Amino acid sequence: MRIVDLSQEIYHRRPVPGSQMPPAIWTHVTHEESAAQLRTTEWSFMTMGLIMSDHCGTHVDAFTHLDPRPGAEAIHEIPLERFYGSAICLDVSGVAAGACITRADLEAALARSGQQIRTGDAVLLYSGHSRKTDPAEVSVFAGLDREAAEWLADRGVNNIGTEAWSIDRRTPSEVPPRYPAHMVCRDRKMLNTENLAIPLELINRRFLFICLPLKIRGATGSPVRAIAVLDDAA
Repeated sequence: MRIVDLSQEIYHRRPVPGSQMPPAIWTHVTHEESAAQLRTTEWSFMTMGLIMSDHCGTHVDAFTHLDPRPGAEAIHEIPLERFYGSAICLDVSGVAAGACITRADLEAALARSGQQIRTGDAVLLYSGHSRKTDPAEVSVFAGLDREAAEWLADRGVNNIGTEAWSIDRRTPSEVPPRYPAHMVCRDRKMLNTENLAIPLELINRRFLFICLPLKIRGATGSPVRAIAVLDDAA
């Protein structure tokens, strides 16, 4: 068994979409301050403070994120079993930034993988986007069109994972932005996990995917420490 980290770092003033607040992280109590408060030189402690969106960094959306209707589940209400399960990774890196990932793209990627989508799977989409550092490039990315998202839902997919800010595409000229993939997730109760960091070794493999959210009452999403558990002997 081997654990592979799929999470991006959260750090002070990390770039985020315009609708969100950048994370603020600061030293709340220093070792020197705590030692002075405790009047001892034998030990001390340090703590950090942070303020951030519930969609900061690698995160999973709750259904309340885009569903105002009664009964939509906040993050603390979604069963933990939904954040733990089998997954495959498909390579969609050939789709240009700002373009739509179509059903045909997914069918071709699945055929290349040699895998099958099983009911309850998470499907992670490798694009290489998490390796981009130029702010102008980070904010433009490919995303699923409605038919592609419906195709995944029709196959019983539990969770869609992407390296980009969103499972929906983003382009500089699209104002206001449209969210067809999010709408499918809302209506079909399919989870989506965003801002993953997917390594090349996961492409075309099956593995255990874990992305447990924080138990934040009423939150519309939560940062997660996403991991893949690989059985290299299999």
